[in-house]
Amino acid sequence: MTSEQLLSLLSETWTSWSELCRVTKTPQAELARALRELQVQGFPVMVEEPGARLAPGTPAPQILLPLLRGKLGRSYRYLGTVPSTQDVLRAWSEAPAGALVLAERQTKGRGRMGRVWESPPGNLYFSLFLGEDVDDLLPLRVGVALVEATQVGYLKWPNDLLAPDGRKLGGILVERVGTRVFLGVGVNVEIAPLPTAAALREFRSVQRATLLADFLWSLESWLSEKRSVVFAAWKKHSITLGRRVVIQTARERIEGLALDLGLNGELLVSTQRGLRRVTTGDVELGAAQDVEDPQIGQGQA
Repeated sequence: MTSEQLLSLLSETWTSWSELCRVTKTPQAELARALRELQVQGFPVMVEEPGARLAPGTPAPQILLPLLRGKLGRSYRYLGTVPSTQDVLRAWSEAPAGALVLAERQTKGRGRMGRVWESPPGNLYFSLFLGEDVDDLLPLRVGVALVEATQVGYLKWPNDLLAPDGRKLGGILVERVGTRVFLGVGVNVEIAPLPTAAALREFRSVQRATLLADFLWSLESWLSEKRSVVFAAWKKHSITLGRRVVIQTARERIEGLALDLGLNGELLVSTQRGLRRVTTGDVELGAAQDVEDPQIGQGQA
């Protein structure tokens, strides 16, 4: 019996040793060794005297798939420890649009600009193949879906979900390979891996499988929403607009007042040298300001 087959027999409630032995036709000692190997691989398998089970809310296929309401995630690979879910998905050559890869741990998880994404167990790390027909507002669409699913926090341009106190709850990574678009998402559900990070459990109780299903359903809706509606929703949840910002791009440092979003989701910043349109960069937030500028509303079209 493969690890995948054994994992598929487990649920959130205890399965007795006698039942596991009967179904698998395997002695208990051999089963115990196989279950411990699943733990080593990173899967949240609980093994005790009554038998074995998965930790509540584990996004294993037998738990996640019945929760799905749309098309996203129907093709699903659930893994233990991998270097990066983005790399696994990109190597899945026959993955259909909507294919999902999730890992319990990443050893080389990454965020934007190649930064390391710390990936301890207990959180959500997953990637989606979104096909080829994706517009330039994808980061905004994903951000709105993420804040709707988590029901906590604010959006920082271009790709972060922040807790109410400003610590980082989650992040978004969009990678394009030719015309193919891969979306990576990380959400700190149980563990805050850094002092500057927060965990969702600090603000509300939610199980990972439910959170992931809610996000996929929300994202499916936002992927087809009108651009004007996307802009309005993102601004509603924004913690960026109306604040002093310092933006570090690959070439320069930009300081000014974040005014609005441009037609393609870029950040419009009022600086001492005039209005700047920033397409990418790392944003440091300063104090909130009262924004009164005739150029507000650029992103409404």
